[in-house]
Amino acid sequence: MPHPKITPQQHNAGFTLVELMITLAVVAILATAAVPSFMSMIASNRVTSASNDLVTALNMGKSEAVRSGRHTLLCKNDSCSTTGSWGDGWVLFSDENNNNTRDAAEPIIRTQAALDPSFAFTYEDGDHIRFRPNGSINKNGRFCFRNSYQNSDSRKVIITQSGRIRTEKATLSSNACPA
Repeated sequence: MPHPKITPQQHNAGFTLVELMITLAVVAILATAAVPSFMSMIASNRVTSASNDLVTALNMGKSEAVRSGRHTLLCKNDSCSTTGSWGDGWVLFSDENNNNTRDAAEPIIRTQAALDPSFAFTYEDGDHIRFRPNGSINKNGRFCFRNSYQNSDSRKVIITQSGRIRTEKATLSSNACPA
């Protein structure tokens, strides 16, 4: 009678507990290195997004003033009062009677809700910006968005009396936003 053929024992496919623990340790180390960089990127994107929202409002104010032939005002809050801060939001409207306040009959063009408190937002040159019918403004101005996660990452929005709007990335050099 022939002998039955003996086959080697089948090998189970899978991972051992040691292999899984080593893999888990490597993933934890990589995640620890990646999280601070990811947080910095999120904070930087928030600053960029907020400055882009402001640039959009400024461009809308300028184009609406030219289109309508009327003064347009961007104020630091919905009542254009001197209290509060630009970080509390802003309103853009057509100032039909040129009194630097929004009256009930004056149409709102755009509003911005309060900004994320994780970064500082300042305007060094007053409570409002007035766009004239020719697209110019009442005075030069500089808005600063400073990332509070890492003060080295900030962005400036600069507007000249001629109505030119530009943004700059500010670093810890001399052109940085004030603390």
